[in-house]
Amino acid sequence: MALARKGTRIINIDGETYRWVVAPNDPDNAIVVESADRPGQRMVTWVEYGTVIAPGLVAWAIRNALGKGWTPRERGVQLTYPLGTVHSMV
Repeated sequence: MALARKGTRIINIDGETYRWVVAPNDPDNAIVVESADRPGQRMVTWVEYGTVIAPGLVAWAIRNALGKGWTPRERGVQLTYPLGTVHSMV
């Protein structure tokens, strides 16, 4: 199921367009990302509540997920990253 367009943002990374949204969930937030052109496998990165979620962080999460085998244009099980993965970048 594709992300709804309302409330999502678009980001272009290395020539590919992605749609993303922050899904609040007490006590953390999830960054949910999928291909904007042909949604397939979703990627979710969990970050601590209060973390500033800016396009730079989203871009980092996308590149990290792609490096670990995320296939955003192909159907598949949602790829989820634990909290600690994002904190290693800062």
